[in-house]
Amino acid sequence: MEKDYRILQLLPSLDSQQSLNRLIEICYKVALNVLRFNYKKVHNIILRDELSLDDVAIDSIASLFLSDENGKFTTITSAFNSWQPPIKTEDDALYFLNKLIQKRVEQHISFILRESDPIFSKIMDSANYLIKKHDYKKASYLGTIYIINSDHNELGGKNIPIDEFEKLPPELFTDKIKLFSNLFNYISNDTDYSSAIPFNALIYKLKELNIALYKVSESTEEQSETFEINTVINLAVENTFKKLNETYLTKGKLSEEEVKIFRRTIKDMAEDLKDGGVNPGLYKYLSVHFDGLTEECYKQKYHNILEYLSKLLKQNIADQLME
Repeated sequence: MEKDYRILQLLPSLDSQQSLNRLIEICYKVALNVLRFNYKKVHNIILRDELSLDDVAIDSIASLFLSDENGKFTTITSAFNSWQPPIKTEDDALYFLNKLIQKRVEQHISFILRESDPIFSKIMDSANYLIKKHDYKKASYLGTIYIINSDHNELGGKNIPIDEFEKLPPELFTDKIKLFSNLFNYISNDTDYSSAIPFNALIYKLKELNIALYKVSESTEEQSETFEINTVINLAVENTFKKLNETYLTKGKLSEEEVKIFRRTIKDMAEDLKDGGVNPGLYKYLSVHFDGLTEECYKQKYHNILEYLSKLLKQNIADQLME
């Protein structure tokens, strides 16, 4: 990327539409590069929701350019003015902008992962609780949030790639009390990487291994009973089946054969949610079990039903996780 951005000239002159458009363009390009670097995290969501990397990049930076009641873009200018050490050169400004956008992209990735996957969201909450309890901290680097020891001020050295982290021995993840210390020790002593744990990759790994994390009690901040992913999924599926029967079979909106097809489809969706989120296209889920189903017929007769049941399944999973 070229370095002649003139960010120091643009930031004080955002009242000018030309300056504003130029800064938005720069931020968009940075966000797009960060997303390309992290494409593995978001490709399922992008495919499922028929989004593009452009859409996600724009959404990631949108909040930076919300104006206040006086028409000023205080979010980005305040971040610029409070940056330490103070920004004096174009290189400083570009570094600031990259760090700011990387953080925003990672936050947006976490947001869409939470929205699309209630199990991911619950495990993330539990992990955040453990981070706070053990006085660790999170830091962002190239659009990836890492967990680090609190006595480290920032990330340094060579961080473990996501694909390497995914290959770590499963036994490192089974002791909930020593989860972070085990991972820090192994990465430091048994690999060539710095002692930093990629946050979202950790959540995926815990989910993949079907680790029963502790629930967090908001009132006492103490951890209570555990949950097991298969149990949560099975109960959510049964509750969704119940609603399917009550709303569509009993009232004659679907035939018994159609309900059987929907039940098989819901099971497929639940399995994919357990493994990392619903795959693209609800039509494809249904058509696997429905011979000869055209997209036109699906849109006219079944789309609204399956979309409702898909949302209900996610809500049922979220409800089970909160019990």
